Amino acid sequence: TYPLKNLAKKNPLGDVVSKNNRTTGFMISLIGAIKEIPKGNEYVYQLKCALPDKVKQCYWVTQANWKDVQKDYQRMHFDTIKFHQCWEKFDLEDEFFVKTVEWAAENQIPVFVHVHDLAQMKKMISFIKKHPKAIMIIGHLYGVELFMEEEKEYFQNTYFDLSNSYFVSSERTMLAYEHFGARHLLMGSDTPYGKRSLESTIRQISDLDIPAEDKHRILGLNMANLLSVVL
Repeated sequence: TYPLKNLAKKNPLGDVVSKNNRTTGFMISLIGAIKEIPKGNEYVYQLKCALPDKVKQCYWVTQANWKDVQKDYQRMHFDTIKFHQCWEKFDLEDEFFVKTVEWAAENQIPVFVHVHDLAQMKKMISFIKKHPKAIMIIGHLYGVELFMEEEKEYFQNTYFDLSNSYFVSSERTMLAYEHFGARHLLMGSDTPYGKRSLESTIRQISDLDIPAEDKHRILGLNMANLLSVVL
């Protein structure tokens, strides 16, 4: 477990992700952790093979492996793909991102993106508007205010991850809920970041003053539908 300061508690409606992203990006670049991602993809695939009823695989795409994505999909049949700008510096207009997401959209594979800064988030919004069939999951409810400035019709296939209570307050969650509705929100843990982050995030969502049906959607039903999981 990596200890974290509860930034959301200090600034419940503000942007606490930008500063954390800068710190994360600096630390990750120092240790060169992005090189370990291919091993991680293979490890999660082996977990999925060993526990097919319990594990769904998210394949982490990097500039080094993006040309292998389609080949690896034939073997792994992963369920989602992921990009992380704090781990690897790239632009959302770069070919490797655009072409990979276009392929994912054709195959109805959800795409999780941890965006580095608000300037890139504006590019993310522009990308989504140009690619309405792409199923996009925005990490940490980051930049939701920018999405709220646009027409909601553009974001029928856009979802917001709520990981975790250290970054996403109940007030911020309600802001997104009241604008986009429960169908667009996804519970996440961001484990191993934060002590008992999974428990605290579940509790935070469970305590929201919203209908029980909407809580069920956020806590798992929405993701189950995205991954075609039969409950």
